Amino acid sequence: MIRLFFIHLSLIVFFLSTALLCLFYSELAMRAVPIAVETPHPVGAITLMPLDSRPPCTDYVKELGQMAGYKVLLPPVELLDDYKTPGHTAELQKWLLREVSQTESAIISVDMLVHGGLWASRQGHNSAAKADEVINLLTSIHRFYPEIRLFAFNIIPRLFIAEKNLTAQYRNSMAEWSILQDTFLIFENPRDLHRLQQLEHSLPPDLTGQYRNLYTANRALNLKLVKLVRDGVLSGLVIGQDDSAPFGLGNLERRHLEWVVQLQPELQGKVFITRGTDEVALTMLRQATRSPQEPRTKVFVHYTEPHTADSILPYMPGPLSRTVAEKLDILGAFPVDAAADANYILVIHAGNSFSQPKTLANAADRIKNWLVTGKNIALVDLAADWSSDQTLLPHLQANGSPLYKLIAYAGWNTASNSVGTAVTQAEMVLAGRSSSDLATLLARDLDRIGFLAERFLDDWYYQKMYRTALNDMLLQQKINPYALGADRKKVSQRIRREMTDSFPRLVGRHWRDAQIILTANSAAVFTIADWKIEFGLPWDRTFEIRLDLKPTPALIERSERH
Repeated sequence: MIRLFFIHLSLIVFFLSTALLCLFYSELAMRAVPIAVETPHPVGAITLMPLDSRPPCTDYVKELGQMAGYKVLLPPVELLDDYKTPGHTAELQKWLLREVSQTESAIISVDMLVHGGLWASRQGHNSAAKADEVINLLTSIHRFYPEIRLFAFNIIPRLFIAEKNLTAQYRNSMAEWSILQDTFLIFENPRDLHRLQQLEHSLPPDLTGQYRNLYTANRALNLKLVKLVRDGVLSGLVIGQDDSAPFGLGNLERRHLEWVVQLQPELQGKVFITRGTDEVALTMLRQATRSPQEPRTKVFVHYTEPHTADSILPYMPGPLSRTVAEKLDILGAFPVDAAADANYILVIHAGNSFSQPKTLANAADRIKNWLVTGKNIALVDLAADWSSDQTLLPHLQANGSPLYKLIAYAGWNTASNSVGTAVTQAEMVLAGRSSSDLATLLARDLDRIGFLAERFLDDWYYQKMYRTALNDMLLQQKINPYALGADRKKVSQRIRREMTDSFPRLVGRHWRDAQIILTANSAAVFTIADWKIEFGLPWDRTFEIRLDLKPTPALIERSERH
C-alpha cells in the first residue's frame, strides 16, 4: 500500500515538473512586451455638425474616422443639445462658418442647425425663416470656401408624435391616423376611410394640424437642399427616415422625394434617401473621404437564415435587404455574387422566435471558418424580439471564434442603425489598411479592436440584457429611467460597476490570446496586454451609455529554443 502511494506520488511530481518545464520553455519561446503607441498624424480632417450629442452621432463618427486616419472636428459640448434642451443654433452656425476652413470636407446635420437636434426637430417649433437662414449659411460657406466639399443630411419625421404630457395619450391614435393617411391613398379601402374619419373627429385638430405642418415644413426644406445639390453648393445629400412602419406619412414623404430625385439624372449618386436616423452621419464618412480614383468596395452579402432578407424589423418601413442595399449605395460599395470576389463578407443576421439553436450554431461555425481562413467579415447581429438568445454572439464565443479579427460588428437599436454602422466600419478599416507604416497600421487596428469591444459590451450586453433588468429595478425604487434627475450619479455608478465586472467575461477572457498580424510581410505579432475602460451616461436616462475602450498592445517576442 505504501509503495503504491509513493509510486502515485512520484507520477504526480513527474507530471507537475514536466508541466512547469513546458511553461518555462514556452515563456522563453514567446514573451509579450507592452509597447507605447503614438497617435499617427491624420491624413485629413472632417468637420462634423452632429444630429445630436449622443455617442452614435458624435463618438462613433470620430472613432470610425480615425480607423482610416481622419480627424473629425466636433463643436464644443456646451453648444450642443442635452436631451430635451436644444443646442444653441446661432452659436453653432457661427462655429461651423469659422471652423470649416480647417478641413477638406464637412458632414452637416441640418436638423441641428435649424432646430438644435433631433429631439427638438420633432417638436416642430422653428419657422421657415430659420430653415432659410441655414440654406443661406450653406450657400455662403460654399462661396467662401469652394474647395471644401459639403455633405448635408436631414431627417424625415418619425411615425410617432413627440412625447409630452399632453400628447402621450394620443400616441397610438396618432400613429394609426398617420398610417391610414398612407394606406387609403394606396389601396382606397372604404374601411380605412371610415376609420380615418372617426379619428379625425376624435383627435384634437391642433394636434393633427401640427403633425401635418411638421411634414410640410420638412418637405419644403428637403426640396431646397436638393436644389443646393443641383446648384453645386452641396457635394452630397442624405435624407434619412426616422422610426417608422411599412405605412405612414413618413413613407409618403420618402416616396415623393424618391420621385423628385429619379426625375433628375444629375442627382444620381449625389442624393440618397434611406431608412434610419442616428447612423446617417457616420455612413457619410466614406463619401467625405473617398477620392474619385479609389475603386468601389465589393461586398458579398450573406443572410444567415432564408427569411432574413425579407424580414421587416421593428421601426423599419421595409425589408432588411432594402436597407442593406441603401447603405451600400451611400458608401459607394456594390454587392457581388461570390465571396471570393469580395473585399469583405457582410453577414446579416436577424434572429427571431423561430430561430433554432442548431441553426444559430451552424451560422456561427461558418463565420468562424471564414475568420480562421483570413476572410474579412463584418457582422450585423440583430434580434427581432430584442433577445440575446436570438443573436449569434453567444454561439461565436462558444465555438472559440477569433472575434478580434472581425472588421465590424453592430447590433444596436434598429436594423438601419446596425447595418449602417457595420458597413461604414468595414469601409473605414479597409481604407485605413492602405498605409505602409507599421506604427500607423497598429494604431488604426487598435481603434478597430476598441470599437468592436464597445459594440459587444454596449449593443449586445447592455442593450439586450442588462438595461431591461436595470430599468425594472429603478422603477421598483420609484426612479424614472427616462428622467433620472438627482439619482443620475448613483445610477451611473451602478452601471459602471456592472460594465467593468462584465468586461473580463464578455471580452477580455476571449481575446487574451489574440495574435494581431498587421501585414503579411511583417514578422511583428501583437497581442492585447491590457485595457483602459471609461464610462458615462450622456443624457439623463438609461437608454444609452457612453463607452470608451482602449486596448494596450504588446509585442510578442519569440526566441529560439536550444
